[in-house]
Amino acid sequence: MLLRRKGYKLPSLLGVLLVATLGCFGLIMYLQSTSGTRMYQFLYWDIFLAWVPVFITLGMMALSRLRSTKVRSILLFFSSIVWLFFLPNALYLVTELLHAFRFYDVNPDTRFWLNTQFWLILFTSFSAAGLGLFLTSLCVLVIHHMLRRICSGGLAWAVVFVLLWLASIGVYIGRFARWNSWDVLLQPLVLLADIWRWGVHAGPRLHLLSFCWLVFGIAVIFYLLIYISLSEDQDI
Repeated sequence: MLLRRKGYKLPSLLGVLLVATLGCFGLIMYLQSTSGTRMYQFLYWDIFLAWVPVFITLGMMALSRLRSTKVRSILLFFSSIVWLFFLPNALYLVTELLHAFRFYDVNPDTRFWLNTQFWLILFTSFSAAGLGLFLTSLCVLVIHHMLRRICSGGLAWAVVFVLLWLASIGVYIGRFARWNSWDVLLQPLVLLADIWRWGVHAGPRLHLLSFCWLVFGIAVIFYLLIYISLSEDQDI
């Protein structure tokens, strides 16, 4: 009953995530002002994109309450496709961890951990990564609850795992091939050619699978923690 108790409803969860987002923005602005650079400027856009699947999820929740079964089914079908293409944007924030090492030149011969700038850069990267995991889990949790209304529990879990695996592949495509969600519509053949090349050649395939399994494992563990914490309720 966690989500029904006062202070644990979906709007409250979204409110906390919004505060976390603003906090992350605050860290970015502070780093930029103290360093005199535009470091992490790209995070504003990346975090906005991470919120897009959340907005789509909320829209799907509203659509699921439509009285017309036919209209509801059609709209949910197309919105779920759009949702799937944008879901990796939330999980993608996990890979922002690499910028902690890109923006701070660590000298192992010095006590670099005494430098406050090192910790600010590190915490900014971790804040973005944590936010991405929370946003991903929230999106999938809502869809999971919707699935449980129309199919068995086992099938719903299977779909959840498939969604997280596909999102992990999407993260790989975004991080290493630098494709965006909208490129599925703008350059589908080129995107498919890249995916085919990764699948056919042993080296790229191993790199893809190794990375995706890591991201998938982290996403599943985090989702299970969120699900167990909120599992007393059957409806959001």
